[in-house]
Amino acid sequence: MNRWRKVWRLSQAERWLLVQAAFALPAVAALIRLKGLRECQATLARLAPTGDNRRPAAGVPAEALAHTVTRMVTAAAAHGPYRANCLQRSVALWWLLRRRGLTSELRIGTRTHAGRFEAHAWVEFDGMVLNDSRDVHARFTPFDRSVNPSEARYS
Repeated sequence: MNRWRKVWRLSQAERWLLVQAAFALPAVAALIRLKGLRECQATLARLAPTGDNRRPAAGVPAEALAHTVTRMVTAAAAHGPYRANCLQRSVALWWLLRRRGLTSELRIGTRTHAGRFEAHAWVEFDGMVLNDSRDVHARFTPFDRSVNPSEARYS
C-alpha cells in the first residue's frame, strides 16, 4: 500500500498529529542546536500547559493517546522530509504529549559498545517506554534523573 493511502486511512486527529510531528521535528532540531537541550525543553515547556495525566484529551484514555502520538512522531521521522535523531524525536514527542496534557519524562542513557561511547534518548510515560523497546534500560544506563526543563538557566 502506498504511503498516501496509509495517510488517508488515518483518522483526522491522527493526520493532524502527523502534520504537527512533521513540523515539530525540524523545529526541535533547530532549537536544540541554537539553545542547547535544557533551554530548548524549557522554551517548549512554556509553549504548552503542564500535563496531569488524569485529563483525557478528546475522550481518549491517556495511555492510548500517548501511544497514538508516539506512532505519529515515529511515522513523521521515518517518512517525513526531516530524518530526526533519537534526541530530536524524543524531545518532539515529549512536547507533543505535553501539549495534550500528558506528563512524560525525557530519558537519556549511555553505554560503551564495541569500544565506542554511545548515548540514546527516549520518552517514558507513567513508567512505560514509549518510543523504544522495553529493554532500553538494559542496553543503555539511564541517567539518575530525567531531563527537567525547569532546571534550565537563563542568561
